[in-house]
Amino acid sequence: MALALGLLALGIAPGRGAADDQLACSADGDALIEVKVENVRSSKGLITAVLYGDNPEGFLKRGQRLDRIRVEAKEGETLLCLKAPEEGRYSVALYHDENGNKEFDRNFLGIPSEGYGFSNNPGFRFGKPEQEETLFSVNGSTTKVSISVLYL
Repeated sequence: MALALGLLALGIAPGRGAADDQLACSADGDALIEVKVENVRSSKGLITAVLYGDNPEGFLKRGQRLDRIRVEAKEGETLLCLKAPEEGRYSVALYHDENGNKEFDRNFLGIPSEGYGFSNNPGFRFGKPEQEETLFSVNGSTTKVSISVLYL
């Protein structure tokens, strides 16, 4: 339930959309994060990815994201690019919005009915991971991160 509530924050406020240039992780002075989303089970819907700063109090909280992007899902592997405000430590949380409703769907028990993942791939658990498990460093112009989608 805590995982579902935390991930609910992923799709609420406006951000960049699927029409944005998802693969243009070219160095233009920004600290960029190239995310390779692995194990995407279908090309249906969208992959929504959210960037959080190194702040455990704001991790997965509404209004605390630094960047968000939605891109069309591609079965197997989907690539996307997030922009960090500067070098530092960050977390990425994402979900596969298979029905394209821009919400992280859950069943009547609050269990995710759509795939999700976090940077550093902390694995399945009941509840959200600790942010420390998901943090990675952004140093330089482009940092590459791989996230494997978990489907329950």
